Amino acid sequence: MESSEQSSHPAPHGAPRAPDSLAGASSPGASPAEAGSTGTSSHSPSRRRQPTPLHLALALAACAVLAVLQLPVAGVPDILDPPGRLWGLWPQTTVWIALAAVCFAGAQQVYRALNRATHRAEVFEGATPPPSLMEDHRHVSAALWLAVAAVLCAVILPPMLVGQWTLQPVQMWQGLYGSYGMAGIIAAVALLAYHSGFAVLTALALACAQSLAEALGGRTWLSKVPVGGVVIGLVAAVYQSVTGGWPLFVTTMISCILLGMVHPLTGRRLRWTAPATALVLIFL
Repeated sequence: MESSEQSSHPAPHGAPRAPDSLAGASSPGASPAEAGSTGTSSHSPSRRRQPTPLHLALALAACAVLAVLQLPVAGVPDILDPPGRLWGLWPQTTVWIALAAVCFAGAQQVYRALNRATHRAEVFEGATPPPSLMEDHRHVSAALWLAVAAVLCAVILPPMLVGQWTLQPVQMWQGLYGSYGMAGIIAAVALLAYHSGFAVLTALALACAQSLAEALGGRTWLSKVPVGGVVIGLVAAVYQSVTGGWPLFVTTMISCILLGMVHPLTGRRLRWTAPATALVLIFL
């Protein structure tokens, strides 16, 4: 009788109470939906939706337009005119800096447009992102090995196919030094800035092409196929073959396919894909 009377009395004013969250979770009448509603609103499916094919196609078209705009002052003169012909130091430096700004700003605006359309911090991240580096580092190791293989292909294949040793960065510096002397360092910095901007734009186009193929195909195995690398490789290989013939076509195609394999392994994050793209493109 005493125990029943004591249990019916309320707890003293200063006695500790169980938290409401624990009480709600332990109550038998609480439904699973009510118990799990707290803290899940930020992970709703509407906030993690994938980019639509239309958004990806428009982004890829914007990247193509930005790449074409730089041809008249960056690529076409090298094709139509004798090799090594450059403008004056400051006009050429200004053009490369302006092109770098256009590439960086254009890629940033395209990525922000995709970010607004999907409400996602990582626009191209798949539905099942790779495990973190603390859990499993094998995907990062594979990405590093593939990136090194892409760079080695760009360095080794041209001498093997052509029969003479050529290294693109060395040739670029020789051309700048022959035209400007030691002042070519200024032009080299501007050229590296333009190259970095174009690499970011290329990486964005690769990611858009990969995601667009997966969205249109609707097959899970497409995520394992480097479609973005194949698309970028075909475009770049045709462009490179105009001046370098079939050896540069084969080299560019293989290097870009390997680069396309790096992109999924890095979690489809451009902050990793873009540096790998820059390392590969500087040797092509």
